[in-house]
Amino acid sequence: MTILPVPVTEALAVLNLPADLASNSLFQEHTPLVMELLSTYLEPASYAALSTSGDDEPSEALATNARAAFCFLLLASTLEFLNLKTVGEGIVKVVGLDASQTALLTGAEIEAFQSRLTRRALSALTPWLSDAGHAALAASFPSGPSGFRVALI
Repeated sequence: MTILPVPVTEALAVLNLPADLASNSLFQEHTPLVMELLSTYLEPASYAALSTSGDDEPSEALATNARAAFCFLLLASTLEFLNLKTVGEGIVKVVGLDASQTALLTGAEIEAFQSRLTRRALSALTPWLSDAGHAALAASFPSGPSGFRVALI
């Protein structure tokens, strides 16, 4: 039994997104991208056990964590495109009593959200990550404040 890819309808349920989004081809189009990311991030034997049918079944922990990670990475991959919808239909962060008060996520907020989703996905897969996966996990953590200079005039 293949564990990955997670069917779009199931991924939407895991992510608590409306089921009618399944008709949007965006998720199907991004599924191969997420599978390619996972093939890079996971050890080859773990990825093979998750993505192919055969005698080598993954452990229950790997299967469960990989399904969740796939869903998080799918949302991270599609996030900016979901936010591009017209006002009132994208990923809304503020809704007022008046429709004119609706505000979508900014580019910086989308990048921060994508980073958190990636970090969450890779953290769930830590025992099975390849070197590239560990590097991506380390890179997903926010860096400290950058230095600044003060000049007296």
